[in-house]
Amino acid sequence: MNALRTHALDIAAFVWGVAEATLFFLVPDVLLSFIGLKRGVNAAARASAIAAVGASIGGVIMYLWATQNAEAAREAVLAVPAIGEAMAARAETAMAGNWFLATVLGPLSSTPFKLYAILAPAAGAPLPAFALASIAARAPRFLIVSVGAALIGRGLRRWLTDRQLPWVLIGAWLLFYAVFFALMPN
Repeated sequence: MNALRTHALDIAAFVWGVAEATLFFLVPDVLLSFIGLKRGVNAAARASAIAAVGASIGGVIMYLWATQNAEAAREAVLAVPAIGEAMAARAETAMAGNWFLATVLGPLSSTPFKLYAILAPAAGAPLPAFALASIAARAPRFLIVSVGAALIGRGLRRWLTDRQLPWVLIGAWLLFYAVFFALMPN
């Protein structure tokens, strides 16, 4: 039981990575930034790596679903908040050009990774290579957000207490998602 408690945030990061790569719509960065803020740089880096592996597994799940029923996978992904047909069409064009670059760089354009996962089979991406590209697509952003939160939190501790810092983080994420959902389709 003590081991579970010790690794609970890492387990949560893994599960959130899998969930968001499939059909969940809040990024693991929310939890990863909290881990960075509360536990520091090393814990943030570890949780980011674990979340990236989880995201890769979620991407494999979506890839396999698309190989079995591409239309159902596409419909499910298009039903996720903030994903629209125009976004899917842009991702499909990018995947047709160079699936690896599209997979790795696409999520930087605020196009959800799950779109690339369901488009990868039709783009000719081999599953093992796609799984590795998935980690490369997610790990850098996870690290930047979580380690950045750890470093920003360290600086803010001059002015804010440990009880106030999570509230600042919650406010930042609420503001982010309010803007995000206001600007995105669905």
